[in-house]
Amino acid sequence: RPATITELADKSREDPWDPNKSLKHWLRSAELARKAGKQYAEDGDYERSFVQLARASTIILDWMPLHRDHHTLLSADQRRNLLLVS
Repeated sequence: RPATITELADKSREDPWDPNKSLKHWLRSAELARKAGKQYAEDGDYERSFVQLARASTIILDWMPLHRDHHTLLSADQRRNLLLVS
């Protein structure tokens, strides 16, 4: 049976957040997840696409604002742009 939205959302949060990793690490992780999600969608694998795109969104919208360097390394414009592309 296909996975439920709840199951897919849970999968998207399986990678634990580690605030000790650099902000650059999390930006790169979000970008890789976004690219993977796009590729899975092009391939017709919508479950994996959902998981990867949800993972990218979770990193950008939920976790990165909590990172200690979020307000010091990113300008207000950069933080706003992150919200526009996620």
